[in-house]
Formats: sequence, C-alpha cells, structure tokens
Amino acid sequence: MNANDQLLLDRLQSGDDSAFAQLFRLYRRWLVYVALTVLEDETEAHDTVQDFFMDCWERKLFTKVNVSLKSFLHCAIRNRCLNKLRNEALRKRKLQKLLPGEETLPGHDMEKSELWEHLMMVIHKVPPMSAKVFRLTYESGMNRKEVAAQLGISPSTVKHQLARSLRIIRGLLEPAQLSC
Repeated sequence: MNANDQLLLDRLQSGDDSAFAQLFRLYRRWLVYVALTVLEDETEAHDTVQDFFMDCWERKLFTKVNVSLKSFLHCAIRNRCLNKLRNEALRKRKLQKLLPGEETLPGHDMEKSELWEHLMMVIHKVPPMSAKVFRLTYESGMNRKEVAAQLGISPSTVKHQLARSLRIIRGLLEPAQLSC
C-alpha cells in the first residue's frame, strides 16, 4: 500500500470525515469503472458504488481494513456487483415460477388464466407506485432504466419498489397457487 493510501486509511479508521470525502473523490470514478465492467450497466454501476459508499459511511467499514485500501475497494465493489447479478438471476427464476410459463398441458391454460386473474387482483392490494413498477416491468417487459425514465424516478427506486411489490404479492398468494 502506498504511503498516501495508508495515511488516508489511518484517517478513516480514526473517524476523520474529511478523509471519507477525499476517498470518495479519489476512488469514485475508478470504482464505477470496476462496477461497469461487471454489471455492463452504467446506472447500476453508479448505484452500486453509491450504495457501497453509503454502507461504508453508516457502518464504518474502514475500521476492518487490514489490506491495501485499493485492493479492499476493488474486491468490495466486485463482490457487490457479483452479488447483485446473482440476486437478479435468482429473482428472475423465482418470478418465472410465480408467473405463467409457456408449457401447455390439458387444463393448464385454464389454470394459468385463473392464476393470472388472481395475480391481477392481488396487485390491486399493492401500493400504487409498487404496482405500477411491477406492471411496467413484467407486463410491458421494460428494464429498470426504462421504468425509471418513464416514471421519473431513479433505477434504485425502481429496484426497491419492485422488491416491495414482489414481497407483498408472495405474501398474498397462497403457496398452492404458486405451484401451478
């Protein structure tokens, strides 16, 4: 670790707020680039780096750093991005189980239709913004950036509203209905 990074880390560990601001200015762009290489989405990369810095600030994560500052930052951002991709893939798999698929078995179309109708009734019990985000994402097939642009909100807000709507919907649908 170079001397400047060690000095900065020492200041961070002692709780120096100006050191945190300096760290942000020094490493933000580079960390966005690191995140962008993994996520391949500029908005998601910026959001991930911003969330990381917020967590560092709130949880005082730098008190636990015992390696090079740059290595710590690189690994932390890369791991957050990989977790984000893994969680997104898991969310999509779960949603595919929740929503009707393409398979057609005798009577399956009727079950799918009934499930879809029930799902639409349940969506009416979801808060309006969460329901709107859910519909734009799953009925219209829009991605987070497109939904954010249409609604005039941040992609991070879209992510949180979508998670909220899915949590409510799962809670309202009976487990037997999810196995269709």
